[in-house]
Amino acid sequence: MDIQFHGHQTEITDSFRTRASEGVQKLIEHLGRPVGADVWLGGDGVKKTVELVLHAPHYEKLVAKGNGKYREPALSDAIAKMEAQIRRLKTAKKKQVHEAEQRA
Repeated sequence: MDIQFHGHQTEITDSFRTRASEGVQKLIEHLGRPVGADVWLGGDGVKKTVELVLHAPHYEKLVAKGNGKYREPALSDAIAKMEAQIRRLKTAKKKQVHEAEQRA
């Protein structure tokens, strides 16, 4: 697993890097596959933005964006959105497999 961090007009601290890595690791466990990830961090004055991009095999690029006054809540928001997206994809894939079995 490879996690790349990118910051735009902001500094990426070690504590943020650790927290983001732990969150991405949990997301990868939900997928059950090795994944590459990009964490984009930006800030325009009061608004902080965190964008997560997961590159998983058999899926398109998964993207979730979180906003907040501080980085940590923005990261939590992005992780929650990514978890919901992964759940929807896995449910749709199970449904697709189940329908294919019924047709056979």
